[in-house]
Amino acid sequence: MHDSRYLPADEAAARAVGRLGEVLPDLIGVREQMARLQAHEARLLAQTSGIIDDWVTDAGLQRRSEAEMPHRIAASEIAAAWRVSDRTVQRQIGDAATLVNEYPATFASLEAGRISIAHARIIVANGALIDRAELRTEYEDSVLPYAESEAASRLAPIARRRAEWYAETTFDERHQHARLGRRVFVNDLDDGMAELAAILPAVLAHGAFDRMSQFARLVQATRDEGADDALFATDAAPDTRKLDELRADVLSDLLLTGEPSSVSVPDGGLRAIRANVQVTVPVLSLISDAVTDPFDAAMLAGYGPIDATTARMLAAEAPGWDRILTHPITGSVLEVDRYRPSEEMRRYLRARDQHCRFPGCRVPARLCDIDHTIAYAEGGATDRRNLAHLCERHHTGKHNSAWRVVQLPGGILEWTSPTGRKYIDRPVTEVAFATEPELDAAPF
Repeated sequence: MHDSRYLPADEAAARAVGRLGEVLPDLIGVREQMARLQAHEARLLAQTSGIIDDWVTDAGLQRRSEAEMPHRIAASEIAAAWRVSDRTVQRQIGDAATLVNEYPATFASLEAGRISIAHARIIVANGALIDRAELRTEYEDSVLPYAESEAASRLAPIARRRAEWYAETTFDERHQHARLGRRVFVNDLDDGMAELAAILPAVLAHGAFDRMSQFARLVQATRDEGADDALFATDAAPDTRKLDELRADVLSDLLLTGEPSSVSVPDGGLRAIRANVQVTVPVLSLISDAVTDPFDAAMLAGYGPIDATTARMLAAEAPGWDRILTHPITGSVLEVDRYRPSEEMRRYLRARDQHCRFPGCRVPARLCDIDHTIAYAEGGATDRRNLAHLCERHHTGKHNSAWRVVQLPGGILEWTSPTGRKYIDRPVTEVAFATEPELDAAPF
């Protein structure tokens, strides 16, 4: 018997991959079983909802206060058995009834173990915009294939965009109503801490977070380059704050003093920082207040639709314009150009990828590296057909593990895991901007 501590690196890796290959099928099987059990629970909760509805009808309960009581009684009974909150159970009963009765294909996919409960919840939650059953069915048919091949985190923005296609109220109408709910609040935490939270229009929230992140990264970069320690230290210890800590300090400084006083750097670098947000604005949104077609909605990168008024304001102040040409059927990005060309390839890749292209990863493209799929040192061309965004974690993993990737036409990446399993990663634009949902999977 060999002591693994003395195995050559490649032999040790091969042995570990072999053992991982033995475990992986069981891990996949467990997830499928969990999905089936969650589907079974949802079916039972939906049956409970039906029992409650029959109770209300048979008892002739008309007033809202009377009709609510059977719901509370049933939820309390289940909650006591589960040892959870009855309010939580009552919400779960309603959600399960919606899933089982209004999204039968999604429920069937969950029951078969093809999607997780997280996928199902995203589909149902975004479908709440859609009133008519026939439109809800079309929405479900358009997002379910994507749900069965992608992580839930990637499904969420696609489902949000698709729901817009079938909603009978415009995004601007709902946004104006939602703006009335903007607020700031505090939740007390343990150990002398508290959570300060704000509900804001998405553009403002993303812009504020981006600006705080730029402050924090500038401090890190200056500190790492060996700037005067006095700027980053207290009398007790050198500055070792992490990115999240620096963001929090920047936020409290700006709110309390109007400037990021605790994270100052030389030459006034912080004062020059402005927020960056990436917004895709269709031409029709710029020239008309009456745009109601969801295909013409302006889109905030990393979030989804924004109101047309905000989009026009941002476009009016933009220092430059990118023109994105997409395939009329698949929606794949074909070209990105500019009146005064500069960094055309980078803009094309940012528009195509939007985030890290490792399966399931959602790190924004602006925080990723542009990787040569076939390494430049091995003859790989610096061409968009050989480039893709990878975050630091997955970029490093690609070059220092047995993961392999091939770029197919249309910017599609085919990843092969160390155990030989293949995973397809499609550019999000191929799904988000396609005008024919049934053709989403068609390669260009």
